[in-house]
Amino acid sequence: MTIQQLQIKQSWEKYKHLWKLTEAPARTLLLREGDICRKVFVIQQGCIRQWFNHDGKEISFQFFFEGDVVSSPDSFRKNTPSTFAIETIEPVVLSWIDRQDMEIIRQDEALYDYMINRAADKQAEFMQHFFSYLKDTPRQRYENLLRNKPEIVRRVPLQYIATYLGITQVSLSRIRKSLSH
Repeated sequence: MTIQQLQIKQSWEKYKHLWKLTEAPARTLLLREGDICRKVFVIQQGCIRQWFNHDGKEISFQFFFEGDVVSSPDSFRKNTPSTFAIETIEPVVLSWIDRQDMEIIRQDEALYDYMINRAADKQAEFMQHFFSYLKDTPRQRYENLLRNKPEIVRRVPLQYIATYLGITQVSLSRIRKSLSH
């Protein structure tokens, strides 16, 4: 274990009394689009998606797994309505913290940096996906997903993967079938 990992582990222990533990079944909305985000979640077990409504259709744009930090950062920091929803895909076990207790954690540089870095990693991942939307074909996007994020393909239902890739389920089925031959 590195010194940084040890510091983070010690920080988690120091502030574990601030974190609440909760469980939720699959398809539980943790945050509704338009509501103010009042919690930051860390996934202990399970899978979560972020999505928004576009003309009555749910568009998934990011997936989260064990160890990931999940929230609506702008909404949480600025106390403004979230532009997207956060929903469980699988049954989940989550640690969560509210804004008031997050202020206490901010004083612990190692733990706060860890959380910010995890969130920044997810933002960078999202940006990669966004650029892929602009430059790659749907088939290339799916091949990239298989290569770089196989956990999504294993754990996320196809209808969510299709919207994530910007294609219909029928198109996704065709791509999957062409790759299996």
